[in-house]
Amino acid sequence: MTLWCNGHFSEHLTLAANERGLMLGDGIFETLAVRGGKPIWLEAHLTRMQGAAAALGLPFDEAAIRAAIVEISHNSAHASEVLRITLTRGPTARGLAVDGERPSLILSLNPFDLARLPASVRLATSSIRRNPTAPSSCHKTLSYVDGVAAAREVAARADDALMLNTHGHVASTTIANVFLLAGATLITPARDQGILNGIARATLIAGATELGLAVEERAVQPAELFSADCVFLTNSLRLATRVSSIDGTPCGTRDISFINAFFERTLT
Repeated sequence: MTLWCNGHFSEHLTLAANERGLMLGDGIFETLAVRGGKPIWLEAHLTRMQGAAAALGLPFDEAAIRAAIVEISHNSAHASEVLRITLTRGPTARGLAVDGERPSLILSLNPFDLARLPASVRLATSSIRRNPTAPSSCHKTLSYVDGVAAAREVAARADDALMLNTHGHVASTTIANVFLLAGATLITPARDQGILNGIARATLIAGATELGLAVEERAVQPAELFSADCVFLTNSLRLATRVSSIDGTPCGTRDISFINAFFERTLT
């Protein structure tokens, strides 16, 4: 792993004892695929990060972030890698509403073996619900404890957790957006359902017409997952992954290779 923190490369991360990202999860992050040294969908990731920073009152220095990305990219040594950009409020005085004076910017670059990606995944429904009104649901924050707990809850019987929202509708998994394919229609939980608007999700929705597909962004009932031609997940690293079963019940088996072919075209 290559690690860059606040202007310096280091083998170890050194943080102040009152660092808000560590003490309160007060920060945001983006995870990008890197192919041949090039961060994929960089502009979309930075735009989303800037929106999250504005919503949470975090200082966002885009020029500094871009310069750090260029600097760490010089250490790219693998065909496929993962770049993580983390921004926190930095060290502060006690109190929840205080502002920081020195935000922390941390970047890491790790190899990522595409050959080890699963062809399909099994889901199990978690008892933990996503709250559509919570900033932690709609922004990519460091407050990831709900996802961690949901993943641990189902780890013995599934590859990932299906998370419903507080209304009982389908939201997402711990790491991905959910899509249903029914005929020529893509169905996915709307942005008001307690989801993160994933970059792969937005890319697929924008390209649906090219694929001859209509899109429905709406509330999705859990029962709909079992009547669809297939259910699949999207995120920036795995692209599209078919769901083979949910709570032990098989899902539709329609091929989604054309979805991944579309994604691969957008990566060049």
